[in-house]
Amino acid sequence: MIERHIILEDIDPVVFYGVGNGHLQIIKSLYPKLRIVARDNVIRVLGDEEEMAAFEENVEKMRRHVLKFNNINDEDILDIIKGKQTKADSVKGVIVYNISGKPIKCKSENQQQLVDAYEKNDMIFATGPAGTGKTYLSIALAVRALKEKTIRKIILSRPAVEAGEKLGFLPGDMKDKIDPYLQPLYDALEDMLPAVKLQDMMEKNVIQIAPLAFMRGRTLSDAVVILDEAQNTTPAQIRMFLTRMGWNTKMIITGDMTQIDLPRGQKSGLTEALDILKDVEGIGFVKLRQKDIVRHKLVTRIVNAYDAHDAHEKTQNKKTVMKALTKTDFHFEGQKNVYHGKVRDVYDINDDVIVMVATDRISAFDVILPKGIPFKGQVLNQIAAKFLDATTDICPNWKLATPDPMVTVGLKCEGFRVEMIIRSILTGSAWRAYKDGCRELCGVKLPEGMKENQRFPEPIITPTTKADEGHDLNISKEEIIAQGIVSAEDYAVMEDYTRRIFQRGQEMAAQRGLILVDTKYEFGKRDGKVYLIDEIHTPDSSRYFYADGYEEKFEKGLPQKQLSKEFVRQWLIEHNFMNEPGQTMPEITDEYAESVSERYIELYEHITGEKFDKTVEEGDIAARIEKNVAEYLATRK
Repeated sequence: MIERHIILEDIDPVVFYGVGNGHLQIIKSLYPKLRIVARDNVIRVLGDEEEMAAFEENVEKMRRHVLKFNNINDEDILDIIKGKQTKADSVKGVIVYNISGKPIKCKSENQQQLVDAYEKNDMIFATGPAGTGKTYLSIALAVRALKEKTIRKIILSRPAVEAGEKLGFLPGDMKDKIDPYLQPLYDALEDMLPAVKLQDMMEKNVIQIAPLAFMRGRTLSDAVVILDEAQNTTPAQIRMFLTRMGWNTKMIITGDMTQIDLPRGQKSGLTEALDILKDVEGIGFVKLRQKDIVRHKLVTRIVNAYDAHDAHEKTQNKKTVMKALTKTDFHFEGQKNVYHGKVRDVYDINDDVIVMVATDRISAFDVILPKGIPFKGQVLNQIAAKFLDATTDICPNWKLATPDPMVTVGLKCEGFRVEMIIRSILTGSAWRAYKDGCRELCGVKLPEGMKENQRFPEPIITPTTKADEGHDLNISKEEIIAQGIVSAEDYAVMEDYTRRIFQRGQEMAAQRGLILVDTKYEFGKRDGKVYLIDEIHTPDSSRYFYADGYEEKFEKGLPQKQLSKEFVRQWLIEHNFMNEPGQTMPEITDEYAESVSERYIELYEHITGEKFDKTVEEGDIAARIEKNVAEYLATRK
């Protein structure tokens, strides 16, 4: 009598033993000379040495059967012990079996090309529409390699970008933020590996699932590495990922070029990689199509319908070229002079009224970008007009009329050489100064112990000088009065107006689910009376936060979700431009200009609560403006 302990590695023992130990009872009946006791994944056997040897051999065959097929039945057990081939073993072309024992096979010629490319290459790019099986087949190949022990781990990754979402704006801890993006990968794995085994593999890091950002700095060896939804990578991200490849590793990169969720104007890293790497030896490329879709038959019809729609839209867009006004050279009757600012052109008419044209120029980091943004001027002009009209009960303002969507005509005032900046929250330049130890800003004492994006006890006014060239400079109320820039009486009026207009702006913003964080006002004087001039409460002159989530983000120290033109500055920063020596302005493509235009329209609709009505000009924008302004000025004679 001898004793052996057999360990059932890499499989779920419950599947091996059967329901109610049914399979185990059959095995015991076929080996009457052996005493067999099973506990957890260990089988203890006592008995005849010769019979035990045959038993061990057959148990190993059954174990491999369960490992391969995730299932075993009574007939399979009998076939294995009798030395016959099981029915499952006779099925050809199977990649791996799901947890129910159903074979996972290629269902189309292009799917088979994916499998063949995997066998021949160490890196594969698989692209195609939703439902073509790219991700599912890739994970099946990885699971097969793991079961066959040709690799030691599976690494699955996705860029954490969906429909414009960013992790920082999502609730919960890091795992809560990440898991929804990775759920399709979990779903595929759960279909191929028993739950207990899958959990064990993930706890031991045999299977790793992580967003793309977590790949930085790693060398990935002895693994199948899959990057899913690669169309949502930036060029820098996919370059980083591809260079993580180590020894005995295969990489599969999947993507759907019709479902790019990157911000408009941002190039897909997958698009770039497909072009750059197309002739590199050792890389396979597989393109799946609508005919490869294996989901519900309606999916194919839906994909076809959207493709037809996209083709039509593309044709229509080619016919319509969006226009932008970047330069004006008008000669109105009674015109005395003209001032061309960064984004506005101001015409003096008879030293009585001014015509302010909101052009489509856009500036950032004190430089005008080389391409205009269609409808930007109209957006800013109409927002300013709305808020000017909404505050006339607080103070008089310069606006007389808006004869054109891009023009405001108003009273000429002698402008004060200061800008009244009012802040309700410690952020931006004020926070940077505070963080560096500043506790007094423009003569205003700041409380100790404040955090970024914290509300002030009450809004503070931090004026600046209005410079002809270069940056405006911070200045205190006391210095303004002492230097005679503004009289004490006029400053008191400006200060009162600033607080009251800001309060009105905050109230209007709150109605739209926004927080008016800070803004600037300019004032002038005419006939001894102080007037509000220039624009107010636009995304160019103001900072808005989304009210929803503000408190939670502040408590957690997370960045606030903003509504401003900050996205343009961030795009420039990402392209290594902050107007510093040696830096070159990045190319402003038509596509990017259009995307910025759409963002400005989005800002307009959110701030005002109104649908933006594009003033589409078939002819010349400047000619339209000149005509409309001339007709209005004629009415003032």
